[in-house]
Amino acid sequence: MQKMFDKLLQILKTQGPGGLIARARGSLPENLRETAFACAVDIALADGVLEESEKSLLNDLQQSLEVPENIAVTIIQVMMIKNRG
Repeated sequence: MQKMFDKLLQILKTQGPGGLIARARGSLPENLRETAFACAVDIALADGVLEESEKSLLNDLQQSLEVPENIAVTIIQVMMIKNRG
């Protein structure tokens, strides 16, 4: 596990979040892209607040994973409801 975390951290440091997303996308089956986006939104909203940096990252992720905008909006709405209170 440590080796994997070190590798991910190195990619993040050298290529930024976009590079990490691009690498992850290549290993993610197409049928799990919306699920991955939903998980990311869920994590971003876990504290009940969506910061500007989180919005930007989620926007990049949505585009990279090619999640249709209407589905992305629905996912975000559902996760906002889920993470209320």
